[in-house]
Amino acid sequence: MKKITVDLGPRRYDILIGSGSLIHLGREIRRRGLGTHPVLVSNGTVLRRYGGPLRRVLASAGLPVQILSVADSEKSKSLGGLSRLLGRLAQMDRPGRRLFLVLAGGGVVGDLGGLAAGLYRRGVPYVQIPTTLLAQVDSSIGGKTAVDLPQGKNLVGLFNQPRMVFIDLEFLRTLPDRQFRSGLAEVIKCGVIGDARLFRLLEEAPPEVLRRDARKLNEVVSRAVKVKASVVERDELETRGLRTLLNFGHTFGHAVEAAAGFRRTTTHGEAVALGMQVASGISLRLGRIGRADHERIVGLIRRTGLPTRVRGLALEKIVRAMAHDKKWAEGKNRWVLPERIGRCVVREKVPEKIVRASMRDILEG
Repeated sequence: MKKITVDLGPRRYDILIGSGSLIHLGREIRRRGLGTHPVLVSNGTVLRRYGGPLRRVLASAGLPVQILSVADSEKSKSLGGLSRLLGRLAQMDRPGRRLFLVLAGGGVVGDLGGLAAGLYRRGVPYVQIPTTLLAQVDSSIGGKTAVDLPQGKNLVGLFNQPRMVFIDLEFLRTLPDRQFRSGLAEVIKCGVIGDARLFRLLEEAPPEVLRRDARKLNEVVSRAVKVKASVVERDELETRGLRTLLNFGHTFGHAVEAAAGFRRTTTHGEAVALGMQVASGISLRLGRIGRADHERIVGLIRRTGLPTRVRGLALEKIVRAMAHDKKWAEGKNRWVLPERIGRCVVREKVPEKIVRASMRDILEG
């Protein structure tokens, strides 16, 4: 397996990337001495396909696993969902047991389970096993855990780093095409903010990537993971402004999700794709990015099969949702804007008329 280490001093951990590597999971967990009784937190879809193999590889390492299933819906990321998960952990706990969590799923399982791990008994270890492309290259790395409030996405959370991220690319073979494309939005993001070569790989070989060619996919995922890991290492708690770069596309994207009531009409990756286009449009209007690079960003999003237009949402509803975004600094808007492929900057107090004009570019009706 390929190993990428996120070096955070005493909180350092490895990201292991391979294909068909699930048989090594129990061994890797035992090597890290996380506890005696793993609790596998996952969703129904993953458990139906992989619950048996996951249970067996943990049991073969002498780890008697208990299983908790959460609904694979953004609505699970709520205070109610968090409370239910914590209550079920307490029911499973016993004297002499050292519980730790194994989170197998996408961003919902990772965000909810990671927050629960940080809160239960003031913190228990957890391992991320991301089963979607989006989770593999983004949400499983960096320790951001959160649930949503009706007012906005990820408003209740904390930084809680995993002890290991275990990426098996075989999970992607059964991922629905729409979810796979949704994950590619975060890969495109990584290319724009920090790896021009990754962006070119996607431009040059989108058919192979979309067909999930093993060799291409391993390279693409590994490069995207390195971008995320590098940013997290330099700004773990988002205090230096560097980690803000990972929010490219998320300012508008989160607002679209909130304005839609976190319904499945738009996936997170689709919302980020829309947000990247808005941010690039703002940058173009401010003269920070050339038209050729702007068109490359929009063109790759389109060729990947991600949406380029917002349907069924009014501009003012999105603007209201944006006001609750955590990336707003003391009431001032804050945007991550591309200057060229491979480099972005953070800009505050962008004139509202430019923001609205760039949003209108992708609104239908």
